[in-house]
Amino acid sequence: MKVKLLIASLLLGAAVQAQVTNGTLRGTVVDEDNATIPSASIFLEGNGSIIKQKTEVDGGFKMSALKPGLYTLKAFAFGKDTTIIAEVEINPESITNIGSIELQMGSIMGKKIIVPYKRPLINIEHKIEIPLSDIENSPFVQDPKRLFAASNSDVVMQEGSDEMIIRGSRPGDVIYYVDGVKSSDLNGVPGVGIKSMMGYTGGIPAKYGDTTGGVVILETKSYFDLYYAWKAKG
Repeated sequence: MKVKLLIASLLLGAAVQAQVTNGTLRGTVVDEDNATIPSASIFLEGNGSIIKQKTEVDGGFKMSALKPGLYTLKAFAFGKDTTIIAEVEINPESITNIGSIELQMGSIMGKKIIVPYKRPLINIEHKIEIPLSDIENSPFVQDPKRLFAASNSDVVMQEGSDEMIIRGSRPGDVIYYVDGVKSSDLNGVPGVGIKSMMGYTGGIPAKYGDTTGGVVILETKSYFDLYYAWKAKG
């Protein structure tokens, strides 16, 4: 019985470790006219393995459970004289979105061209942390969404609504967490009760799920936090 429990514990530990350390790669394959290419072949090589996949109808692809490290990404569209080679880096607990990969038509039929993919000059991880002092002094302290939007140029509020848009995502794509619990909104959280706010506008850790928008995480003050704050003012 002890042996079975030990094996189960080891397997559970390995599964938890895999969830913690692995990353995800997303992207879209397009042609020179920026039209998406369905059924394009994707080959990701690195860490001693080769992963093969085809793009979806919208030209998008997603590869999950990838070990962190550098990979070589190759894309090829059947019926086109095209190929591409890119170097991508997978980070632990992150969703790396490399955006659009453009396949270009070769000048001579039957001859493939190699186009190096240039990584964007941006930080893959876009993390926003708002200090408590900024929260307490913000004119939007009673409106957590606008408070968060005012902290970074990547975040805007949709005109005429309270929908948050992060880095050009669609309204409704943002995920909210209040005290570790996934929530559909941040409304109803009083400004005096906000302890901290942080979020991701890109490079979202895998534990928060797969979203094309972003993640906003709000922690509320405990009873003791409020009590000691009241005592300090007294």
